[in-house]
Amino acid sequence: MPPAVLKVIRMKDVNPHEAGVRSKIAEAGSVDQDRRAFIKTAGLIGGSAAVAGVPLASYFIAPALNKGTGRWVDFGEVADIEPDSVSMLSYEFLIKDGWQVLPQRGIVWAKSEADDKLKVFSSICTHLSCNVVWDEEAKVFECPCHAGRFDATGQPVSGPPQRPLTVLDHKIEEGKLLAYLSF
Repeated sequence: MPPAVLKVIRMKDVNPHEAGVRSKIAEAGSVDQDRRAFIKTAGLIGGSAAVAGVPLASYFIAPALNKGTGRWVDFGEVADIEPDSVSMLSYEFLIKDGWQVLPQRGIVWAKSEADDKLKVFSSICTHLSCNVVWDEEAKVFECPCHAGRFDATGQPVSGPPQRPLTVLDHKIEEGKLLAYLSF
């Protein structure tokens, strides 16, 4: 099937007395008008969609793009932590995640030393984010998921973890231990 050929009708090439010429001219003008009307309509619809779509898109997408936030969490009296030991401290609070308010629960590990120094470790393994537990007999943090082990300073000693446990920022205010948790 041969490709369609577009025939351009020029006014100087047309004999107005020829039969059917006027209908051809009218038909060509009609196609141009239809094309112009379509382009105008498409432009108006596209512009309207863009004007209305930007606020709508930002309303629905913005909460997902918010970076994680953090807060200082009160873990109670520092005097309750035994000297020269590792203590499990739990927390629970509500956070707003997009349009939902969800409970945030977890634990951290507080290691107190003889010289009244304190380190607060995240309980999240640096390998695949499982929760580590303190083994008092072996004096190591153990990850039950892949047998990762960390020494009492949080350094990896065996298993797949390559990075140390995260040491959390903390402070003592009015005798209470506060640690900064990000989520």
